[in-house]
Amino acid sequence: MDATASSFKPSRGQGLPYRHPSLGARESTKPAPAKNNSDPRSQVPCRFFQRGYCQRGETCLFSHVENIIDETPTNSTPTVGSLKARCLNAKQVADVETQEPPTASAPEKVTLALSDALVHFEAGASITKVTLASDLSTVHISELPQDSTSEDSILALLRSHDLDTSKVIQVRVISGGEVLPQAFIKAEDPEFAKSVGTKLGPQIASHGGNGAGTHPIAIPINTPVVSDSSALRVDCKKVYCSWHKSFKTAWLNFGNGEIATRVSKKFKDKTYTIMGQSPVCGEPSRGLGRHNLTAWTICLTEVPSEATEATITNSIRYQGDRPRNIELGKPSYSAEVDTCSSMVQSLFTGVGPLEWWEFTPDASGKRLRAQGRFQNEEDAREAAQTLNNSALPFNPPAKLTVQLVHSAKFKVSTLIYEAVQHQIKANIRKWKESHLRFVAYENSTPPKWYRVLKIEGEVAADVAEAKNTIAGIIAGQVAKDGPSVLWHPSLRGNGFLHGKLRQLQQQTGVLIIRNKTKSQLRMYGAPKRCEELQATIAEILKDQKSATLNIDLDEKSFSWACHGGFKRIADELGPNKVSFDIISQPKRIVVTGTAMDYDTAVALMNSREVLRIKEPDSIGQDCSVCWTEAENPIRTKCNHVYCLDCFENLCISATTNGSEVQIRCAGDSGICNAVLGLPELQEHLSSTAFDELLEQSFVSYTRLHPDSLRYCPSADCDSVYRVSTVAKMHNCPRCLSLVCTKCHAQHGLMSCADYQDVSTGGYAAFEKLKREIGIKDCPKCKTPLEKTEGCNHMACRCGAHICWVCLGTFKASSDCYGHMKKEHGGIGLEDYQLRFG
Repeated sequence: MDATASSFKPSRGQGLPYRHPSLGARESTKPAPAKNNSDPRSQVPCRFFQRGYCQRGETCLFSHVENIIDETPTNSTPTVGSLKARCLNAKQVADVETQEPPTASAPEKVTLALSDALVHFEAGASITKVTLASDLSTVHISELPQDSTSEDSILALLRSHDLDTSKVIQVRVISGGEVLPQAFIKAEDPEFAKSVGTKLGPQIASHGGNGAGTHPIAIPINTPVVSDSSALRVDCKKVYCSWHKSFKTAWLNFGNGEIATRVSKKFKDKTYTIMGQSPVCGEPSRGLGRHNLTAWTICLTEVPSEATEATITNSIRYQGDRPRNIELGKPSYSAEVDTCSSMVQSLFTGVGPLEWWEFTPDASGKRLRAQGRFQNEEDAREAAQTLNNSALPFNPPAKLTVQLVHSAKFKVSTLIYEAVQHQIKANIRKWKESHLRFVAYENSTPPKWYRVLKIEGEVAADVAEAKNTIAGIIAGQVAKDGPSVLWHPSLRGNGFLHGKLRQLQQQTGVLIIRNKTKSQLRMYGAPKRCEELQATIAEILKDQKSATLNIDLDEKSFSWACHGGFKRIADELGPNKVSFDIISQPKRIVVTGTAMDYDTAVALMNSREVLRIKEPDSIGQDCSVCWTEAENPIRTKCNHVYCLDCFENLCISATTNGSEVQIRCAGDSGICNAVLGLPELQEHLSSTAFDELLEQSFVSYTRLHPDSLRYCPSADCDSVYRVSTVAKMHNCPRCLSLVCTKCHAQHGLMSCADYQDVSTGGYAAFEKLKREIGIKDCPKCKTPLEKTEGCNHMACRCGAHICWVCLGTFKASSDCYGHMKKEHGGIGLEDYQLRFG
């Protein structure tokens, strides 16, 4: 019990409440004072009046206009709270719940924690900066002077001791109460915390002000790499809070013990309720006097403070159960619910800025509830820690309950959701038992290519488990034949094989999606059906023999292809054997067939023979990538149309081109070249694809910057560390292995030279093993490469084009093909030609 009931019996005569006109209300006979229209409360609807009860009648400072709806400025985005405040019945509230929750506009820049690094992204998913924990240092300063309550005062204190604060990126001050202020300071300088600890030692006796005589104590602490962005789908910025409604005590007097006992029983079994709530009912007690007409009394506590003698009498529906007399105690507090909500909200805004705040009055419950979302996760955590069980400003004996809410949100293709929704819904009962809430929202505006799924709860472990369950379901299952991934190069086009898969999809109800970038098929549906379908797909692909060969295009060749050349090759070889890849760098024509098909395509390109065709319609519905009518079309801000699948492939393929990632529009045959901003990418991609894009952008960035960043060499560890010119041992925060940041070996306390001497024999054996199993290192970046099929042209992620026979490197694939034909007599498909023709 947060609030204590009154322990005395007041006199009667509380008066009747002002009632809503629809309930046959009796207005007060006293003249009502004029409303003060300058009072902002006069524009807020009275919640008691809307429910039919307001004791203050015309003297109420809040509005008594029927069906009033809170106005939201037209130039602002409505929050969940403002939407629900407009709803006056349960149906309207339910309708809001089916819509996607409004979110803050996507940021133009995003900072994410990936591989134990803080990665800064901007337009085009390009990376501007990578920060590691080793680049930062954090110091905790306690016992600060009493007047050190702001960021400026902390920085002034540091500067007064000749400390450089130019690289300080965060100052967090904690003050209040009887404890002296303390601060956490983070700087982009690995030596900063050590310098502060040296300067602010026991020898610093005081710093003036109210804190004279204090001794600041500086202790360096670990600096975790934490994302400060909500771009990823997991966060804990939201809090739930609740507090007891205002209650009073009521004493019901009866002249008969049997009646008192009967009424007490009916209140206990909730046959009788007061204003929709069940008060706590005590056992009947008998007073003095043999002929006392009110000798028997039952005490009701937790009676709504708005209740009057009339409402209590009317709640006892059976005339023979009604008491002879009712006495009411004083409310536990007198503040209006809207005032209480504002005061509680101010407690949270005192911790940090809120994105939104929602107050949810409940006529049937005994507690008032609200929820809010902070802009910063740290503020939400601090609010849950400091405000939970704190005294209410309008009712000090009672306590405020605050719970931190962990949320996981996914944006998934509507097709995928419809295929797997039965698998997701099978978990809902289990989630409810763990007090988790799952919602599947629909996009509020068409086209509805995506659904938003959200799971949230107070226990982080339960939310994490549910998140992993949902992620596993919407990830689908990769089609395999044993350990081999099922794929065929002709699946990149919409030919015969694609048609067969569409037929299988209709027959089985299992959704089959092609991932052209990863060369794999993903199945979505019942696991048993997916397993059975794999064998069918393997049988279909078994007899399809072909290889994928690329013809790289320079500027003139690309122009020729755009103006009819590609159509000429497609007519000669067949549309199922050739595709136009304007996404890759360099752009290319992809031939799926034999070496003879490849030579035919090259000959046609060299002849420059064209067949005039109409270019894709840039203002209609033609996809800018596949040049056909867009399937599930999306339109970019630069007014170019893409198939939903083609747009995703455009984004992901940009991370595999061996150059700095920057997603650009391919409209107008690649002439547009506009950089696509992060909000636009996030709008048109599923949450999985957007996350994968940023992650792969970082993988590409790391590979292209081996002189500054490297991955931990431990197996299955994707943590990165900063490369140094001086040998330093880096303790990997993920696998706890020691790695030398200079030679990148795990040689413990040995020097780099000693380790090289000791490991020479093992190194030679390792190189011999690589030769035996056919692994060669890229001559440029030393990345191990394995050739499993196709010609002898290899493309490394560092951008090198490699001849597999002699390991010669070239800047373009065309140079590599020319070299192979001249020096080695072919491109390595001659044996294939003899076997399959």
